[in-house]
Amino acid sequence: MPSIDLLKVSTNGIGLMSLTTKKPPVDKEVAFSTMNAAINKNLPLQTFFNGGEFYGPNCSNLIYIRDFFAKYPEQRKNVIISIKGCIRPDYTPDPSKEGIEKSINNILSYIPDLDIFEPGRLDPEVPFEETTTALDAAVDEGKIKAFTLSEVSGATLGKIYKLAKHKPVGVEVEYSLITRDIATNGLVAIAGELGVPIIAYTPVGRGLLTGAITKPSDIAADDMRRMMDRFTDENIVNNQPIVSTVVELSKKKGVTPAQVAIGWVKFQSEKTINDIKFPRIIPIPSCSSPSRVEENFTEANLTQEEFDELTTAIESQTVHGMRYGKAFEKYLNV
Repeated sequence: MPSIDLLKVSTNGIGLMSLTTKKPPVDKEVAFSTMNAAINKNLPLQTFFNGGEFYGPNCSNLIYIRDFFAKYPEQRKNVIISIKGCIRPDYTPDPSKEGIEKSINNILSYIPDLDIFEPGRLDPEVPFEETTTALDAAVDEGKIKAFTLSEVSGATLGKIYKLAKHKPVGVEVEYSLITRDIATNGLVAIAGELGVPIIAYTPVGRGLLTGAITKPSDIAADDMRRMMDRFTDENIVNNQPIVSTVVELSKKKGVTPAQVAIGWVKFQSEKTINDIKFPRIIPIPSCSSPSRVEENFTEANLTQEEFDELTTAIESQTVHGMRYGKAFEKYLNV
């Protein structure tokens, strides 16, 4: 059995990216209150913290996490820390042996008791054997307790699972009402078969499904989402019918659109849908305030009928825009 078991953590995980990628970054004390809120909301279960070596300038995300546990050491036992790395300044991946070793050693200089390391992306030009061997070595050397994968296909998950001495304990992928690829491209089926949990990032579609983004001016000109194809002026407008579908159900249920969106993702956890066995799913919505934690961690409790109706309605509509852009699409579903 792996030393880290994500089947035992809360299904309310938290993404920490927005704490240090906003301009300016979230005030450190507000960030600490946010992290504490997430932990305390999930007790007695552990909370999955998802951070990144490249989330903000000068390893600022790692500094926030380091300083949080320095101030609140009693909370360390209540958290599983997962950090993504191996991403160059130009946001291309480097999952080579050297890239992995360099990234892990840097992260450990901030967080010496790291639980999980994750190559932020794989590179089709770097042999999986090289990446897997380096990750296994990091576990053997006691640098990390376990590793996860990010944005891989079902075939790749299966291959690395066979190659690895220490099996991946999770796979992080984008999954939401507007990014449903993994349900049909084989990843869910393989993950379900192997019992590998899915860590679902951006379950609210990078904010689009909250209903707060209805026109281009709702996103600041320097917001990083402006670089993504799905958030061009035209595509923000064209995707509003999908948003309206989520908003309509939220009003009927007396919950927020974000709660509906996250509820849709969580509804599928460990269920068999369309003859596909889903593994455990842990959504990790990014939260930058205690109030956002409260909203995102509050259950929408969708019924089977509501889930089916919402799924059917969304599937009948067209999602406009690629998830990122042409330069980065080749690193998705590797």
